[in-house]
Amino acid sequence: MSGPWYESQGPCASQVRQDVYKYITNNFYNEDELTPIRNKIIRKVILQIIPDTRNDFGSYRGYATFNVPKDLSFEVIKEIEIQDKAISILNDKFTPYLQHYLYKPNGIRAKQVADTTLVGKTFFY
Repeated sequence: MSGPWYESQGPCASQVRQDVYKYITNNFYNEDELTPIRNKIIRKVILQIIPDTRNDFGSYRGYATFNVPKDLSFEVIKEIEIQDKAISILNDKFTPYLQHYLYKPNGIRAKQVADTTLVGKTFFY
């Protein structure tokens, strides 16, 4: 092949993942929003969308010219929004229902707590 190396070689998946993560954290989230859980979700989604087997990023020249990390970051953000919605549904709708079911009077967890503690027991002094 004749031509510069940057037209015949391209980035690997790990390099692309790093670029996408950097683009997302710099442009979509501020420091307060980047909790450890959020970072874990971002990294998990990036790995899901850009696995090690993926190699369709083009040459280094095309990668830089067509801003591939920006395009991939929008795919990642869509998936993160879906997961955020699922987490909010679990927290807002399912957890209160589950807590009510477990801790209502004569509920499963209420009975266990009553057996191991002094809750619900009367004492005569």
